Amino acid sequence: MATGLERQAGEPTGYDAFISYSHSWDRKLTKTFQSRLQNFDRPWYRPRSLRLFRDETNLAASPHLWREIERGLTASRWLVLMASPAAAASPWVRKEIRWWLTHRSADTLLIAWTDGTLVWDDSRRSFDWSRTDALPREEMDGSFGQQPRWVDLRWLHSPEQAGPADPRLVECVAEFAAPISGRSKDEVIGDHVRQQRRTMRLVWSTVAVLTVLLLVALAGGVTAYHQRNAARSQTLVAQSRQLVAEASSISDTQPDLARQLLVQAYRLAPTAEAAGALVGSRGLPRVIDGKGDARGVASSSGGLLAVADDRVRLYDLATGVLRATLKDLDGSVAAVAFSPDGRLLAIGDAEGGVRLLDVTSADGPRTLAAVPAAAAGATNELVFTPAGRLLVLTNARGSLLDIEDPARPRSLGSLPPGTIAASGTGALILTESQDDLELGLWTLSSSAGVSRVATLVPPSRALGTNARAAFSPNGHILAVGGSDNRVRLWDVADPTRPAVRSDLNAQGRDGISCVEFSSDGTVLALGGRDGVITLWDVSDPFRPHSGARLTGYPGFASVSGIAFGPDGQTLASIASDREQRTSARVWAVSGIDRTSTVTILPTEGTFPPSFSPDSRLLAAGGSPTTVWRMDDKPGPRLAATVGSFNASGQAAAFGRDGHTLFSGRPVVAWDTADPAAPRMVTPQVTRSDGATGISLNSAFPLLATGAGIMAPPPVELGTVQLWDVSDRTRPVLVDTLGGTVAGSQAISFSPDGGLLAAPTREGTVRLWNVTRDTAPTVAGNIDMARGKATALAFAPVDRTLLVGDDSGVITTWDVSRPAHPLRRGSAAPHAGSISGLAHHPAGALAASAAEDGRIRLWDTSDPDHLVEIASLATGGLYPQASLAFSPDGSLLAASGDRGTRLWSVDPAAIMRRLCAESSRITREQWNQYLPDRHYDPPCV
Repeated sequence: MATGLERQAGEPTGYDAFISYSHSWDRKLTKTFQSRLQNFDRPWYRPRSLRLFRDETNLAASPHLWREIERGLTASRWLVLMASPAAAASPWVRKEIRWWLTHRSADTLLIAWTDGTLVWDDSRRSFDWSRTDALPREEMDGSFGQQPRWVDLRWLHSPEQAGPADPRLVECVAEFAAPISGRSKDEVIGDHVRQQRRTMRLVWSTVAVLTVLLLVALAGGVTAYHQRNAARSQTLVAQSRQLVAEASSISDTQPDLARQLLVQAYRLAPTAEAAGALVGSRGLPRVIDGKGDARGVASSSGGLLAVADDRVRLYDLATGVLRATLKDLDGSVAAVAFSPDGRLLAIGDAEGGVRLLDVTSADGPRTLAAVPAAAAGATNELVFTPAGRLLVLTNARGSLLDIEDPARPRSLGSLPPGTIAASGTGALILTESQDDLELGLWTLSSSAGVSRVATLVPPSRALGTNARAAFSPNGHILAVGGSDNRVRLWDVADPTRPAVRSDLNAQGRDGISCVEFSSDGTVLALGGRDGVITLWDVSDPFRPHSGARLTGYPGFASVSGIAFGPDGQTLASIASDREQRTSARVWAVSGIDRTSTVTILPTEGTFPPSFSPDSRLLAAGGSPTTVWRMDDKPGPRLAATVGSFNASGQAAAFGRDGHTLFSGRPVVAWDTADPAAPRMVTPQVTRSDGATGISLNSAFPLLATGAGIMAPPPVELGTVQLWDVSDRTRPVLVDTLGGTVAGSQAISFSPDGGLLAAPTREGTVRLWNVTRDTAPTVAGNIDMARGKATALAFAPVDRTLLVGDDSGVITTWDVSRPAHPLRRGSAAPHAGSISGLAHHPAGALAASAAEDGRIRLWDTSDPDHLVEIASLATGGLYPQASLAFSPDGSLLAASGDRGTRLWSVDPAAIMRRLCAESSRITREQWNQYLPDRHYDPPCV
């Protein structure tokens, strides 16, 4: 008969052993024991080696329990008794033992001792029942002729402590497996060990194969993952670039939507295009929506903007914040104007009357006086004169008011019929004849007496009632336009002999609707009846030339009003469409060009700007040097002027302590702890020349100065000098670097302070090792391929050097090994010598300026491939500028011969501003521009 371990498939069914145990004590142990015994010496491909009967695993629910147990006993070849006091007391265990000893031999009963006492008495050839309590005496007394086999399993009563490879468990299980299988214990254990080894080899082979397959799958998955991410990234980049292009196409017509698209573009992917568009977004016009007919706009010297449609609202011109709304005007507003000092606002009504308001407190304007109409007719224009007069021009007959006491205005007399313009000085007025064939020029005396002094022939005989005119602020130039889009400039400095200087062609449709001069008289803005505004440079009336065309009113009626900001950096306009919707726009301009600058500081000189380490102060200009507070609201404020010791000016730079300003050559130091009162702390010495460039070492108290001029030997005024400024009261000249010559931005220290780069007379770049205690030594030389080096800037985190040359080329160099500089990449966008280079403190952005007047931004994250991200709108060409980023990374400063311009370059701050200046993108707009993406507005 085959044993359980040898039984093959197809043989008669039965059990190798029946396990009898106490449920109350041995259930868990028996379950563990059964599992180990069934799997002992088991090939991996068989479900079990032995078939064991245990009631919990082999009995189905049945009302005939004993019959089923008896059937199991009958089918079993061996009985395994789990001996314990609990089993000895169990009626079921005792009944199973009685059945077995009645129907089977005691030699087929195996004892597993799990608890209690078990003692054999050889003299009596029986158990010592006085001490044995693990077996039932009544059933088993006298059943054995010799000591039966039992195995001590008491240690196994905590089965979680015995693993399948525990040698004690293997030994114990083999004690039962050997007799049941009919083999020796050694043979059974040997077979078990061999089976385990075979199984382990198979397992490890399988694991190895699965690992290889897993690695292949993972590699494929990682590749797919990267491919998916790359595809997703490419999609986001493409969408970002598309949104930037869409925003550009609607930048004037729908600037609020353009702002939302730019924020979303950068949110999708911070591409070079998106970053550049953010920096340039300051040039987007700010929109103020209203309703009704557009009446006019006016700006004050105090920074207020008055917008008039069916009501009058006051805004902060710089920020666009609404300050006040005047609601009790009954829709009768016809014109608005501020007094020269910005303290008074005049509002003309449709009947020719005027209301004067005190706007000293913009949040609470108050009415001072209301002047009834002197004659019927709507107010066309209000003109304040410096002498405390107010000219009220109506479409019938104007009047002159004395407002020296604004609370008690009084009429001084009437103006001639057909008055259409008055000079800001109050000395001249212009009238239009009833037959529209000529214009009359009149002088106006202090007593309101008028005298016609000249007759002007308009540029067109078709002026009709469409004639529009304006005097320049000084009253010397008169501009007159009409329905044929022509504007004639007259020189009326001598009113008795007006002279035509030039004719302008506005190139519009339907004629001129309004004419306005800038506060300095150099720019003339022409508003067209087609909604287009054209800017003209009239600084030379003989040779005017056109500039930007502001096309923000498609489908609107004519431009109803234009007003320049007091500093000439903003232009406000207003128009209404056929559906009685009014739109005022505030444009950022500089001269006749649009600009993206935050502001323009009135400085002189092209010396490099310098920020203090905390970015709170800016030194700019140089002829003289001016110090600006950058932490004031709403913008920079002049704190002080630092004296210059050279007629041509001097470069200046802040030291590492944040409040010492170094300037000139020999170097002098200024204490700016109180920015309003800089104090020179260096004894005055004889100054030989003014340094055109200064560079501070970030690691050592060293300072390098340079000049772009050369003197005959032995004096080399253009050479770079190295100064020890550890004692700011006594700067000490360390060395003069022979053969070098440096312009305004041609000296640069590496971020670690150990390397200085400066150009040579031959146009190469020389690298110097510098320390605090030893003289500088030559470390290497960069030979330029084409031009001569003119500007240098180290990256902020490593020894990557940007070099600009006189041919307009910018190259990047790895100078980590100064003796062997490695050329990385290049770009050639400029026409003319590079005058300025600067690296952003974050490291991935750089700026360049050149003789061509362009200022460009570069993505330098890959030194091998410089990517231009923007050409900044400076307000015209800005040649020979020098550059600097603020240490906090928020601003870019460019100093030139037309002031110092500032740009915001912090994407987070720019996006916050764009969100604040525009309403949230609607779901319909989102679906138009991003149809494949879930609606997720960027400005929530």
